[in-house]
Amino acid sequence: ASLSHTPSLRFSWFVYLALAMLASAIKLRLPGMTGTYSLNFLFLLYGITRFSLPEVLIAGCAAALVQSLCNVKQRPTLLQVLFNAANLILSVTLCFVVAQSLLSAGLAEFRPAVMAALGFIYFVVNTMLVSGVLSLLEGKSFSEVCQGWYVLSFPYYLAGAAGVGLIPVAGSSVSGEAWLLLVPVAYLIHFFVSLLRSRPAAGAVKRDDQMPLAARLYAAGVIASGLLLLALAAFQWQSASVLRFAAYFGLALAASTLKVQLPGMRGTVSPNFVLLLVAIGELSLAEAVIISAAAGIFQSVWKTKRPPTLTRTLFNGACLSLSAAAAYALCRVVLASWLSQSVSGLLVVSTLALYTCNSLMVATVLCLVEKKPLGNIWQTCYFWSWPYYLVGSGVAGLMIATYRAAGWEPSLLVLPMMGLVYVSYRSHIFRRESAVWGS
Repeated sequence: ASLSHTPSLRFSWFVYLALAMLASAIKLRLPGMTGTYSLNFLFLLYGITRFSLPEVLIAGCAAALVQSLCNVKQRPTLLQVLFNAANLILSVTLCFVVAQSLLSAGLAEFRPAVMAALGFIYFVVNTMLVSGVLSLLEGKSFSEVCQGWYVLSFPYYLAGAAGVGLIPVAGSSVSGEAWLLLVPVAYLIHFFVSLLRSRPAAGAVKRDDQMPLAARLYAAGVIASGLLLLALAAFQWQSASVLRFAAYFGLALAASTLKVQLPGMRGTVSPNFVLLLVAIGELSLAEAVIISAAAGIFQSVWKTKRPPTLTRTLFNGACLSLSAAAAYALCRVVLASWLSQSVSGLLVVSTLALYTCNSLMVATVLCLVEKKPLGNIWQTCYFWSWPYYLVGSGVAGLMIATYRAAGWEPSLLVLPMMGLVYVSYRSHIFRRESAVWGS
């Protein structure tokens, strides 16, 4: 139906069409997977917010044709070519409809958030359609095929989508610091590739619930400090918007359920820190502290392998709240005059402060419990969790920039992309653990 509207044959569109077709000829064959992965998604995402739907659909069909017929080992059937074209048509159409709805709702001033939402939709729809037909053809489970595509393709897709989102439209510009968002994505790709190429040995985790005296005293001190901070936050409570606080509070609790067990470690990591970084940058101290404490406690009690103890639960909540308070004090009080106008500066300082404080407190108690060198424990924690934190800080930065440009509600459009990062991270950890233990 959309092709009934004749596209405007502009010179820029012909250039766009040619580049999309050229990108489709650049294909990657994923190990152990049927099918190829091309770079045409970059141009399709680019065109969704810059050309009409008929123009993008024509480019998508042409791209599917080139990808199906050029540089192939075996000539595809007509059904395969039509399926590839239909896959791109459905993905592009859904993204286009969502894009027009968001842009007409007033988000034209901050397109990166819109592109994050579109990137999420395109990747999910495209991956599910391809995985569905491959699972039927190969007799494998849908989840197995989907995970194979997901693990191997998502990091590169994330980098491409981030680059497309930073390309300015006519009459606008992108600040130089915005391109720093590509640094965390590049580091995550490096981390994932390192996991695929090497298999670092996982140390055995000591499972002894009896804490030594030194560890109990240390934990008691952290818990007491956290409870005191929480009492002060409740006493000095202030909130510019209770609805905004409730939304971030609920999202932080939901994110706390998305846990990944770190190899060779007792602890888990979850994407709740993204909401904590946003709270540190935009909410009051009391709100940030309460959200952090609740997120730490909820992460400790949600679907644990062992029954959580009161000490461990309170300790985790205290660690996050104390770390958030330290990051807040550094960013919003000590360095406020330097960081108030720089989102990237705010994110660098708050991420380093939150991560360093929290990881050191957790590593210290593990050092006392397991009687291992503090440096070794912290290094293990750093290896597995820092790439996740780094990408999460980029997502938080995009949320804060959207918050300041268009309000807190549109900033939530960025979160689904972090959900894909979580699934990718969990899948890589699972594959690594399976290779180590032979499961």
